[in-house]
Amino acid sequence: MQIKEIFVFKTQLTQMTSTARKSKGFSLFELIVYILLVSIVFSASMRRFNEFPGEAERANFLAISMQLKAAVSLQMMKAIAAGNWENLGPIENTNPMDLMLETPSNYAGAFNLVDEQTMPRRTWYFDSFNGQLVYLVNDNSNLFSTLGDGTSTISEIRYRIVQKYAGEEARSDEGLGIDAGTVTGLNDPSLRASSGNSSGGRGRNWQGLVLEEVVPFNWARGGMSLPGVEIPE
Repeated sequence: MQIKEIFVFKTQLTQMTSTARKSKGFSLFELIVYILLVSIVFSASMRRFNEFPGEAERANFLAISMQLKAAVSLQMMKAIAAGNWENLGPIENTNPMDLMLETPSNYAGAFNLVDEQTMPRRTWYFDSFNGQLVYLVNDNSNLFSTLGDGTSTISEIRYRIVQKYAGEEARSDEGLGIDAGTVTGLNDPSLRASSGNSSGGRGRNWQGLVLEEVVPFNWARGGMSLPGVEIPE
């Protein structure tokens, strides 16, 4: 009886050892497949994550640009409300950042002459010599000038405050879409002939004060997408 029990125990031990050997770790093939899968996932993730800084920069730029355009439009509406809209000439080519309640943290200040090679990227500064607000782009892979064939990349974006008049080329992204000429009555031909302003606009159909792109540009959204979800530009 003891011999039989010993035999049964030995048989069970052999089966347990065999099972343990089968379940012990990865085979070489399984390990290679695992490493390949991890490498592929990591590579795809890194490509996706590398796109985030460029898109974050674009989003931050657009947010600040909209604040600047709103500040310029607010200045125009205040002048209209006060009845001195015809004296907006002096504000042209001035620093739009001066109209902000609080300037962004990446605004460096106003300068007459700037060596942009020494300026950090993702920085705003005011070019006092030309009367233009400048943004130095870090990732310009999706930033193109719309002049010519629209394929030329640019490394900086420039804005300026100007007054617009009827007949001049206008873009939908200037200002907030307010027709100031209608608000003030300057679209009335009977009033236009006798009306003027300090910037030489006598007899012209005044449209308003806008923050204008010095060089028109298109900064496309770069690479970020969600399956089945369309993200608007």
